[in-house]
Amino acid sequence: MSSTAEGEPQDPRLSLGDFIVELEASGAGPADTDLCRRLWTECAGRARFAEAVLRAAAAAGVSVDPESSVFADWVVELCPRLSLALGSGDTVAASVLAQLSAVSETTAVRALTAVADYLLGGIGIHDPEGVLIRLLSSGILTRFEDSARGTLLQVPTLIAAKLRHDLRAEVGAAPVVADLLEVLIEHMESAGMVEPELLGDVLLLARHGGHWSQLLRVCEAVGIPMFLLTPRTACTVLRVLPVKARVGRPGLEFFGTLAEDITADAADDTPARIRTAVVRHTGSGVLRSRLPGKLGDSEPNVEAEEEARPGEKSVDVIGTVRQLIGLADAGRHDEAAEMGIRAAAKMRSVRARSVVRLLTAIALHHAAEPRRALSVLNEIEGPARAGHVDGDFLLPAIIAWTALIAAVSGDHERADAHLAESDAPSGIRRAASEVEPAVAHSDSPPTVIIDELVTPPLRIASALRALDRLDLERAGAEFDALSAYPEMRTLWVYLPFIARISAVLSVEAESGLLFVNDDAERFRDAGVLSEAEKDLIALGRSTVFIALGQLRWAEIERERLSPSCDARIVLDVRSKLVAGRNDEAISCADTWFYHHSLSPRSRAELAAIRAAAKLRSGDEDAARSDFSTAVSLSTWVSSLLPLALLPLIDRDRLIDLNSDARAWAEAAAEFSDSFDSPAALIARLRTIGSVSVDVATMPQLSAGEAQLIDLLGCGLSVAEIANELHQVTGTVKNRLSALYRRFGVSSRAEVLSRARSLGYLTP
Repeated sequence: MSSTAEGEPQDPRLSLGDFIVELEASGAGPADTDLCRRLWTECAGRARFAEAVLRAAAAAGVSVDPESSVFADWVVELCPRLSLALGSGDTVAASVLAQLSAVSETTAVRALTAVADYLLGGIGIHDPEGVLIRLLSSGILTRFEDSARGTLLQVPTLIAAKLRHDLRAEVGAAPVVADLLEVLIEHMESAGMVEPELLGDVLLLARHGGHWSQLLRVCEAVGIPMFLLTPRTACTVLRVLPVKARVGRPGLEFFGTLAEDITADAADDTPARIRTAVVRHTGSGVLRSRLPGKLGDSEPNVEAEEEARPGEKSVDVIGTVRQLIGLADAGRHDEAAEMGIRAAAKMRSVRARSVVRLLTAIALHHAAEPRRALSVLNEIEGPARAGHVDGDFLLPAIIAWTALIAAVSGDHERADAHLAESDAPSGIRRAASEVEPAVAHSDSPPTVIIDELVTPPLRIASALRALDRLDLERAGAEFDALSAYPEMRTLWVYLPFIARISAVLSVEAESGLLFVNDDAERFRDAGVLSEAEKDLIALGRSTVFIALGQLRWAEIERERLSPSCDARIVLDVRSKLVAGRNDEAISCADTWFYHHSLSPRSRAELAAIRAAAKLRSGDEDAARSDFSTAVSLSTWVSSLLPLALLPLIDRDRLIDLNSDARAWAEAAAEFSDSFDSPAALIARLRTIGSVSVDVATMPQLSAGEAQLIDLLGCGLSVAEIANELHQVTGTVKNRLSALYRRFGVSSRAEVLSRARSLGYLTP
């Protein structure tokens, strides 16, 4: 493609004055000086080309609009071939850059270095920086300042349109566009940030050239945020894709149908309305129905894909996401995590890898592997920050899930740091203690795509940390907002847990605690629960039953905990305390206190319970020492719950014994956002959790007595019970009489009724 073709006069750059004079001399020049200036700019001072543009517009009877790309693309088809006063290499470079609307100098150099071989016989451009300088000097490139992107380079509108037209007409020049796409897409796949204008150019080039595989790569590299970065172009390019583009490409089917629905929903094509429609059509639970195939299908055959495309590290991103969600819904979190790790390693795009690794971290959390989950989240947080787009879910979701997993696993510093910096649409932008409860319970609609991965974990983390600080008002506000959220999936298990712990700390009557305990069952939602999630349900229930003194019910729930859950130990020791078996509580606490399986939080709880048991046994010095240890440990784990869950009578007496302890000053410093002095913190501990019983009034049965109750509940007669237990009937009758006295009744029917109401018989 030469600018000095034989028989074609060159069209040099003129000054503005000479440009106007030549136009007027040709008889085509307009009288409007402003229009002349605009033509001079968009034609790069080429008077002959401007004359051709004016004559073409006059012949067609249309007004001249030099800055309009639509006008430019139409009118250049009616103009003769463009012959610039440039060398062939510089003209080739200009033709390449004309494919793009505005680029940074770095992107321009990258494009010129990799693309121009097709037009220069394989010799390439070895001095792209020098080429850019010459193009700038000739006016074929112009510089302008963008407030967000800095200095950018741009080929004037009319010149760019003509260069694109001439390039398309050039024999053998078609591979240039494909090669340019390859370079730019590789840049998008590896870069932290995507320039909106460059994204728009790449989408249009891929669509107009029918480069469907490259179009899919763009979609996977940028994801749904492309509808936020370049709303109109993304919708224009992706809606109504031809059948041949969608066949065998589930990713294009996904993005294409999404673009169609967004376009139909938006009242007009203004960017703001399109962005609002994007958020709406990626709302809670909506995207699941868009994922191609059936959730839970077998894992994509990555090896087969690699055989079909030798040398490429590639995997179907949308298909992988579908599989991860399907495995999670089926409760197969270990499989989801391992699949996500393998699939992410084979993905070319930084964003695609980050999205899959986010889902992998969530699966690891559900599989009770918080350290691995936090490690994955920490690795993808940096790239997500570098490429964050306003309205995108990725960075807010990483922050939200980091806060939640850290809060659950006891890493309070990381949880608080991520809560403090969160910019999720729920309004939680500062540390939870700095935000008014009314702000936390915002009814404003979400402003990020796929909000279900952002708001629920963020609010749960905030509520859990509020409970740790005994900030029941804040916890209640977060709970109310979570209750109204339309899609929680298995995160619903945190709702009954938050409700039950809040009730133990706040209600003042047993009836209120019973009501909350029963009402919490209404939060059951979709999804198969993992072992960790089942543990959370059982932990909340058992805590309530211990507070009510219904120790048999508490034991039943405790037995449902997984063997690895250290809450079993804490609940067992707490039950012994409430049962009045103080020596057993002390012995059990001593046995487990230094065990490696116990978390620091559980160790703080054991220290507090042991202090109460020793106080009841009359050993005030030991109780004082243990309670001081409990306060220090609670400060260290940044949670006041180990102290607050003690029965109020014991808590008051222990505070009296330790009112002058230095540990209170350290605690007040740790919780300074909630309490301005040690006295304020102590006052709070004296006023909450009044409903919890200190000693259960219900009978505490031995294993033999519990077995006897079970046999009665099965409807066995005295003779049948005697046969079952290998005892004589007289012995069984004596044991039954003792059992009746224990329950304060006189008949089989009464003891069964009483035992059932107290939880010794389950349905």
